[in-house]
Amino acid sequence: MTKDFQPKNRAYRLPGRNLPDATREKLRQRKYRARLSNLSKAIGPVKAIGFTLIIISLCYLAIVQLRHLFFHTAYFEIKTIKASGNITVAENDIIRTSGISPALNVFMLDKEAVRKRLLEHPKIKDAKVDLEGLYTLHLKIVERKPMMYAKVGSTFYEISDDGIVISTESLGDRELPIITGLKLQTIRSGDSLSEDDSFYIARNWVETLGGKILEKISEINFSNLQNPYLYLDSGVKVFPRSLEDFKKRYDFLRALLDNLRKNNVEPIYLDMRAPSIVVRPRKKTGASEGSRGSVAGG
Repeated sequence: MTKDFQPKNRAYRLPGRNLPDATREKLRQRKYRARLSNLSKAIGPVKAIGFTLIIISLCYLAIVQLRHLFFHTAYFEIKTIKASGNITVAENDIIRTSGISPALNVFMLDKEAVRKRLLEHPKIKDAKVDLEGLYTLHLKIVERKPMMYAKVGSTFYEISDDGIVISTESLGDRELPIITGLKLQTIRSGDSLSEDDSFYIARNWVETLGGKILEKISEINFSNLQNPYLYLDSGVKVFPRSLEDFKKRYDFLRALLDNLRKNNVEPIYLDMRAPSIVVRPRKKTGASEGSRGSVAGG
C-alpha cells in the first residue's frame, strides 16, 4: 500500500463543510420539513385523545346533571295516589298496603313490586298499577267475591269463591250461606283453602243450589263429608240423599212442609235418604214411644 493511501494519511471531510450556501439552505429546509412532518404525525393521536377526553368529561357532567334533575328534584315526584275498583276496601287501606307514598320519584317506582304487595291483602284478588302522566299513580284493584261464612265455634270466617279467607272478624251483613263442620281452627285471615277437600265440597253445594234455594237454608253442615245435613230457615233439619237429589226434590220438600204446617205437624227432621221422604214429627202428649212418623213420597 502506498503512502498516500495509508489510513493515517487519509483525509476525512465533514459533509457539507464545503457545500455552497444554497445547498446547505436546502438541506436545512428539508430537515425542518421532516421534523414538522414527524411532529404533525405525533400531534394527530394526541388531538384525538384530547377530543375524546373532552367528550367523556362533557358526557359525565351531563349525566351528573340529569341524575340530579331526575332523582333529586321535585320535578319527577308522584303527587297523587288514587284507587279504583274498591267496594269494601277503603282507599286509605289500599294506599297503605301498596307501600307507596307521595314524593316518591317516578323513576324509582317498581310497578310489579307494588302489585305484589297489593295482592297480599286478603280482599284483593287482582291489581294493576298505572302511572297517569308524571304525577298521578292509579291503583286499579279487583276485590274478591265473598261466597260463604264458615262458622268455627263462635267465629265466622268470610271465605271467597277462590278459597281465600277474607276475614275472621265476625258475621257481617252479607246474605251468604253459613257452612259448619269445616275444620278451620288454625286458619287465619289471608290463608288459602285450595288444598282443603271440604271447602271444594261446600263450594260445590253453594254453586249448585244457587241463591233462590240458599236463601231458604240457614246452615249446611259438613262434619261428615259423605253425609252432610242442613237446616232450613224454619229450623227443620234435613238429611239429603245427595246434592243433585236435594235440588231436584226441593220444590216437593217445600210443598210437603207447607202441608205439614197446615196440619199442625211440627217435624224434628226430614230424611230424604230413603226413596220416600221420612218425616219425624215432635212427640205429642199420648203419642206412642218409638213412633217412626209419617212417610211422604217424592
